Amino acid sequence: MASALVDVVVEKLVGMLLEEINKEVSLVSNFRNDFNWLSKKLTNVRGYLTDADAQSANNASVKSWLLDVADIAWDAEDILEECAVQSQGTSNESPQSSCVCAFSYSQPVFRYIMARRIKEVKDRMKSVMEDAAELKLVEYLTYSEQPSTSTSGNVNWRGSPIIESDSKPVAIEPKVEEVLRLIDDSATPVIAVVGMGGVGKTFLMQNVFNKINKDKFEMKIWLSISQTYSLRKLQAVMALRIKLQAEEDLKEKLRALEDLKGELQADMASHIKSQADELSKIMSKAEVVICGQGSEVNAAKCFHECLTSISSLIVLDDVWRATREDNLISALGLPTGNNSQCKVVVTTRSKHVCTNMHARVYEVYPLSEEESWELFCAYAFPDCDQNQPSHELEGIARQVERECARLPLAVKIVAASLACERSSTEWESKLGQLKAVSYTEDPIMQILKLSYDSLPPHLKPCFAYLSFFPEDAKIEYRYLINLWVAEGYVPQGEDQLDIGWRYICHLQSLCLIERLGDIYGQGERMFKVHDLLLDLAISMSKESQCVFSAEEAFQKGPIVQANSRFRRILMAKKSIGDGDVNAMASNRAYSASRLRTLSFSKNGGIQNIPEILLRSAKVVRVLDLSGTGISSLPECVGNLMLLRVLNLRETKISEVPECVKNNKSLRFLDVSWCQNLERLPEWIGELNCLEYLDIRPTRGKKFDGSMPKGIRKLVSLQVLRINGDNEFLQLEHFVNLVNLRQVRIDVRHEAELKSIEDGILATLVKMRTLGIINDVEGHADEGHLPPLSDKMLAMKDLEYLYLASFAVPNWICGLSNLKQLELWNCHCVEYPALEMMPNLITLDLNSDDICKALPKGFGKPGGFRQLRYFKIFSFSVLEEFPELEDGTMPCLQILELYCCPRLKKVPRGLELLRRLNECVFVETGVRDMFEEGGELWNKIKSNNPNVRMK
Repeated sequence: MASALVDVVVEKLVGMLLEEINKEVSLVSNFRNDFNWLSKKLTNVRGYLTDADAQSANNASVKSWLLDVADIAWDAEDILEECAVQSQGTSNESPQSSCVCAFSYSQPVFRYIMARRIKEVKDRMKSVMEDAAELKLVEYLTYSEQPSTSTSGNVNWRGSPIIESDSKPVAIEPKVEEVLRLIDDSATPVIAVVGMGGVGKTFLMQNVFNKINKDKFEMKIWLSISQTYSLRKLQAVMALRIKLQAEEDLKEKLRALEDLKGELQADMASHIKSQADELSKIMSKAEVVICGQGSEVNAAKCFHECLTSISSLIVLDDVWRATREDNLISALGLPTGNNSQCKVVVTTRSKHVCTNMHARVYEVYPLSEEESWELFCAYAFPDCDQNQPSHELEGIARQVERECARLPLAVKIVAASLACERSSTEWESKLGQLKAVSYTEDPIMQILKLSYDSLPPHLKPCFAYLSFFPEDAKIEYRYLINLWVAEGYVPQGEDQLDIGWRYICHLQSLCLIERLGDIYGQGERMFKVHDLLLDLAISMSKESQCVFSAEEAFQKGPIVQANSRFRRILMAKKSIGDGDVNAMASNRAYSASRLRTLSFSKNGGIQNIPEILLRSAKVVRVLDLSGTGISSLPECVGNLMLLRVLNLRETKISEVPECVKNNKSLRFLDVSWCQNLERLPEWIGELNCLEYLDIRPTRGKKFDGSMPKGIRKLVSLQVLRINGDNEFLQLEHFVNLVNLRQVRIDVRHEAELKSIEDGILATLVKMRTLGIINDVEGHADEGHLPPLSDKMLAMKDLEYLYLASFAVPNWICGLSNLKQLELWNCHCVEYPALEMMPNLITLDLNSDDICKALPKGFGKPGGFRQLRYFKIFSFSVLEEFPELEDGTMPCLQILELYCCPRLKKVPRGLELLRRLNECVFVETGVRDMFEEGGELWNKIKSNNPNVRMK
């Protein structure tokens, strides 16, 4: 009886076990169908996310449900991309199109693991749809079988890619003059510029800072202070800037000593020598601080000694802390006593910050009603006559402007969001949203949030990802785009850089990011984010399971326990070290299994990355260790099959870690400015998906040996950056790199020159940014300049061209897409008809010892239709600038002429350049022509009220 009972039990257990085994086996056998189901379902889920996004802003239930759906979508993407890589495809390919049948039966374990994960996604998807039905969200939402066209990359946006924000700032000059008067007052060593967020404090001080020249202060230092600043980091940054300025001044002094040789000016020579010795001492003291020697107190003493003896202006931008212990001026050691020549300007949102600084307060108030309206119209109606709205829109436009509280940041962003909008319905909708803003809370943050809510769905995650960068960071546009691509925010395809650039232009046109430096340059495009907009980006990112502070990642608290499956961890906001990283790695609440982005950027205290931290990070796309003290990577980095971005910039690595060659999905590799890096490995060519490679050495350093031959295998490479080492890169390396979009080529030998002439560059038809420098002995001198082959005309997309010591051919005008042209040492008697180039925005002509007169065509009506910036430098025999007729250079804003000693006359018709903002004549034969109140000044000023003359 007992035996029979045992047999029955065993039979049932075996049956149950077989049933479970059959289920598991069916998972593997049905893998292809499940994969295709997941691929299709992901498309559907994206449709939900896109179409429901706009409806979720004011509905908490929808927003919570969408976060669950987004979480499922991320996991589904991870599965599909892992399968694409494992099937010997790449993450560059669309996962949906990867060949699933490429899995061999020798990979049953992988198929089984993926099948289990697909089943889990199925179960979760079923659960969220049941939740949607229970909450009646399915009826509430609009469903789409296809993804929204807004994610396709065919994006239309208002405005030009060349954004001219703040080219005509409103009401800034009187404020600048007032701050300059305070700086001139010897009785006010410390000035505090105070005002609420978004009122324009930093913009005001930038204008002040740029207006002050060396005649007033020998040294100018700008320090951006974050909310969580590290005093040691600030001291290092300040020491570096002091050292660099001292180096430049020392070079000038030494040049001056050379000029005095043989002259009977012993007293002057002695004085200059004394100044040079003082600068050398300052550099030595600054170097001690940079190297981290001594305590913070000793660093402060160094600064006090350095800055006591020279006149200096120090700007501390955006200071937050207000306690006596955190008096930043005394902590840095800035001398502000009666005998000091140091002037300190602090910008802050709170007067309490200045309590212990004994500062003279200059308060920045919101704009006046008239000023606010002028600024609003400049952004809302840029293409209208005199930037004024139509009669039909003026009434509602004034109502919208009044709701912006006359804060410049809010005015610009709201106006930009309505730019070129001629439908009264849109204006009324925006007015209704602004009227709903509660002024019991922070009104400007609510206004900024409205701008975020109105972004198209594909731009929202792109904006939120700006939280990746610390406060006041300079953002290089290619790096930002590569981060977006790595996260899947930019549609797949060969034009992802172009699509990403359009996204950036859209955000810039809405004033959500700000372009830095020369707005017309095409080479190094840099951006920054206003600190209030950065706060908004951080707030939006936290909804996407993003961790920012050390406490959130290192400690076992409710935040960590609730979000144990982080998507992003960004540690660029705090100064941390190895102990903190080890604590994070050992925290049981921490899990890297779904981590997509990990950044420890700018944390120099980190010397090692523990392997346990990355061992489970199977789906990480971005690993940013730039600015850390690491000298090696854990071997498990080679197992990160989806890794697309690896940033090792400014680390202590001595070689590219060999484990990196296993990262077959890698698209972006930055090993620039690594002091210990001496060579590149031959296996670099195995990274066949690599599109961006930055290997620029540190200042004054060269690589050992030559470029490895494996570089030729990088057929996907689009950007190669290696400035400063002419011997390292040979022309032959470019033959197979047919996808290059940016490169500089130094021609050093006759054979290379012949290769250029034979049209080797014709193979680089996708080039966008190109520099060609002729260093061939005997072929870089005046009268011996070689030509370039007209086969270069195949570069139809070329935007930026830098030529040095080449003859300028007439066919260059056929590069119709060219936006920036720089010609150095090209020695033309007669320049080609450059005025006919339809898209030229920047023209820089430098060092010509032959040209006596610029072509008359330069001044004819219809010429240079898009030109904004025109610079002429070191034309030693130039005597004539063409007469400017009405209709020429209609968009020109900046005209600069330097070192043209024979030029005796101001160009006739200068007053006809109605958009001219700045006119510079330095070291020319033109003297005292622009005196304020003079006839020429008044003539020019009448047509160009904002013009500045130098």
